[in-house]
Amino acid sequence: MPLKSSLCYSVALATVATATLAPVASAATFNFSYTSSAGTITATVDGTLQLDNNTVFVSSISNTTFNGSPAPALPFIGSYLDSILAGVVVTGQAVLSLDGAGLDFVACNTTNCIDGFGFLPPNAIVGNTTDLFASGSAYGSTLPELFVLANYSLTPAGTTTVPEPATVLGLLSVAGVGLLCKGRKLEK
Repeated sequence: MPLKSSLCYSVALATVATATLAPVASAATFNFSYTSSAGTITATVDGTLQLDNNTVFVSSISNTTFNGSPAPALPFIGSYLDSILAGVVVTGQAVLSLDGAGLDFVACNTTNCIDGFGFLPPNAIVGNTTDLFASGSAYGSTLPELFVLANYSLTPAGTTTVPEPATVLGLLSVAGVGLLCKGRKLEK
């Protein structure tokens, strides 16, 4: 086998391996519900399921209800802890999970969080040693209270796999190498 042909096949094989092994993030929609001492919040959550198949980086929340009635829209989401540290300005990565562990999430109607709800993880900065839940007036006006895992649910509503840019580039590289190899074969 000539050196050029061998090199062509080696590059093609490496490209296929790279494209096949690239991590895939799963953009998905989830059904959310939590029942606090004041009532039940439900919503549709859009986010990216991380490679641990548990953690969800939240990108938006919609269709919120409180005790079955439509509740105000919450277009501002972020990390509850980061938002507190920033002076109650919604910021940081909002995190929920399928199993209810590691929640750090706040959803608000304004950037300075006049109303909404959130889950605060244990931390030394604020001083809580357990997970907490809190909500504003449209969501039952709860002061921070203990998070109850049995009252939490986040389930996939339907997952669409979205390839990361590296995967797309890898697949395009496979096509390019294939055309290159084919072109060299025709030249002979």
